Amino acid sequence: MTSTRIHSPVPYFILTALLGLVPVLNNKYPATFFPAVSPWWVEVASVFGGVCAVVMGFSRGWAILNYRAHSKNLVLEAVGNRHPVEKPEENDVVNAGRIVSRLVRNTDKDLTEIMPDFTLDSLKRLQNYVSELMAEIDNEEDARIRLGVVGIYLGETLCRNHGWQWFFKADPSLNQFSYLASILRKQGKEMDPFAMAADLMMGKQKIEDILKQTKPTSDTKPQSL
Repeated sequence: MTSTRIHSPVPYFILTALLGLVPVLNNKYPATFFPAVSPWWVEVASVFGGVCAVVMGFSRGWAILNYRAHSKNLVLEAVGNRHPVEKPEENDVVNAGRIVSRLVRNTDKDLTEIMPDFTLDSLKRLQNYVSELMAEIDNEEDARIRLGVVGIYLGETLCRNHGWQWFFKADPSLNQFSYLASILRKQGKEMDPFAMAADLMMGKQKIEDILKQTKPTSDTKPQSL
């Protein structure tokens, strides 16, 4: 999963600092730094270059902040636009289950960077990787894809380690993303793995908070799909 990235502003600020040192070093060691150029011109060039670099740095930083806010809004819309059908067609529910099963099998490709093994420790790696996923969100479809990837991995890991089970639901209006209406169930309780994934992606919750909410209250054998 790749997307256009906004490069970090840090190199521009480093360049600004280096340009600020140029006239100082040139005045102290004129024979070494630009011996054939007037110190006045060196100062003018370094100041002009420094101003350009710092402006570029701030513009990149502002663009990154706006991009992150935009990505969070798209994730919020993706999770908020789900409207599960009260009495869905059986085929819709079966199809949602098939998609969830397929996405579980594809985690080794979708989340290669975290070395997915469905252990609780891997959820910490997932949390560290969330910023990379958020940087790849340009539109609502991107948001749904990343929300699905994180939600499926989070839900399946809780199934295998904390005894939850998938309960497939469908929202046909979401077309290929109809599975995003599915939830987890255990002992009469329900959890929404995609809502938890959205909170994780937007920084509202950390993995530790999610695990506290979903940990077993009794000796329950972990189950999966």
